[in-house]
Amino acid sequence: MRKIDCHTHIVTEQIRSEYFSRVDNYALVMQMPDSIMPTPDCVKTVMSDQRLFLCPYIDLKSSVSDRLNFLEPRIDDYKVVGLKVYLSYQRGRADDEKLFPAYEFAAKHRLSVTFHTGLCSLVLPSDNDLEGSSAVHIAHAAELYPQVNFIAAHMDDPEFDRCMDIVAAHKNIFTDISGAYETGTEYGADVDNAIALFKHATDRHPECYTRMLYGTDFCPPISLGQLDEYDYSLNKMFPPETHEDICFNNALRAFPRLKDYIK
Repeated sequence: MRKIDCHTHIVTEQIRSEYFSRVDNYALVMQMPDSIMPTPDCVKTVMSDQRLFLCPYIDLKSSVSDRLNFLEPRIDDYKVVGLKVYLSYQRGRADDEKLFPAYEFAAKHRLSVTFHTGLCSLVLPSDNDLEGSSAVHIAHAAELYPQVNFIAAHMDDPEFDRCMDIVAAHKNIFTDISGAYETGTEYGADVDNAIALFKHATDRHPECYTRMLYGTDFCPPISLGQLDEYDYSLNKMFPPETHEDICFNNALRAFPRLKDYIK
């Protein structure tokens, strides 16, 4: 089955080599601000492989307009298909007016906006602004910008039920369980228990499989080297007839600019 991994951190050649030694997917690479984790080789790594696409960061601690001005002439060269905002890690909310120019930019260029939601990595620096990353605020942004697709990555961990209620109510919000099985976490230690929590949420709105994305958060240097666990989760959570949508078709709906590259 063809797959588009909608959430990775394949930011070096070494990580790229390890990832593609294990799978043959397309993958979206979420760039990080230097304040969270410097990734100087990220863009070069994405540009070196036709299977990789970039979601550059929007740094909430810097000028958003300056960042957009930098990115605009580089969208095609960098294979940009979305933007990434590190809520929780950086204090702020999806419905902050500071981010509105980013959403207007996304609408103009057919880009989507992915947010980190919920709990943060055990090993990365963070403001731990969990309330600010709530999917409730993403819902407000989605209502203000219905022409833009928004991705609440990590299903607003641990507010899974609430997140799926919000996804069900907003046709332009997607979600995933990427990063769930980080080494050292409760979910990583008990995958089946984690799946039970996710499935309780997704079973509330089974029709929303069309807005579930396949994502792994792959980045072994920060304890995110899990891949098989996500295939296992897919098989446990969703019936086989939905898998092609979740693994491939939904990504093309969520990230319209991907269709310029993947037919």
